[in-house]
Amino acid sequence: MADPTFANLLLERREGIARITMNRPEKLNALSSELLDDLDAALDLVEADHEVRVVILTGAGRAFSSGFDIAPGHARPSVPATARWDQTHKAPRTLLRMWYLRQPTIAAVNGFAMAAGNVLALACDIVIASEQAVFAEPEIRHVAHSPFTMLPFLGHNKHLNWFYLSGDTIDAQTALAWGLLNSVVPAERLEETAWQAARRIAFVPPFAAQVMKRSIHQTYDKMGFTAAFQHHLDIRMAEHLVPGVPEKDQLNHIRDTQGLRAYLQTRDAAFAEQDAGR
Repeated sequence: MADPTFANLLLERREGIARITMNRPEKLNALSSELLDDLDAALDLVEADHEVRVVILTGAGRAFSSGFDIAPGHARPSVPATARWDQTHKAPRTLLRMWYLRQPTIAAVNGFAMAAGNVLALACDIVIASEQAVFAEPEIRHVAHSPFTMLPFLGHNKHLNWFYLSGDTIDAQTALAWGLLNSVVPAERLEETAWQAARRIAFVPPFAAQVMKRSIHQTYDKMGFTAAFQHHLDIRMAEHLVPGVPEKDQLNHIRDTQGLRAYLQTRDAAFAEQDAGR
């Protein structure tokens, strides 16, 4: 049976491996609500398919994902207050499906993995990156926060503090040195390497691999992973309700009147000036 067609991603299943490719290359695979819905639906299919032993997630074009789609015109529709919690947190929960998915998951990071795109990559069990890949959590610069602060469970405290507090971008070799990646390979070898890794894991009896994944993640839960995620959702909800933050209001006005490019240039101007003066 042929795999279903999705508007915003490609799904391929063969050799016990499912490959999901986010497919909005012209938007750097920005995570629109439509793409997230497609990802949710594709993961439902994959998780229900007991022939699939491993899942590869990657992006089309020059990005893995640039994060949530914050371009003008992509604002969330107004909903009743009783539905606001679900609306606000549907997207972060979708990102963490890679973490909780029954099968082992591999992120093949081909380029930009920014903000929510970075979280989506790090939520995978194994992360293989191209030498051209870059990672960032820049949301703090526009008075927002990561969909989930994963680094405390993955890396060194001092590295994560810098990553979250500066909003700086790091290259693949730095991410590897920080322990966030499994390997870095030349861009032309990324797909081959991801498939090799998936085939190797697929040799493991699936029951054993899936029980081992559950055990590993239950250990993280004992360390507070799920509780920390729920706490962060509370923080994000409070962030959405806080009115009148001047820097945020100014940037949002620029985005809505001048477009996303002007928004990003204004947001990062002071950092670019500092970098130029070094």
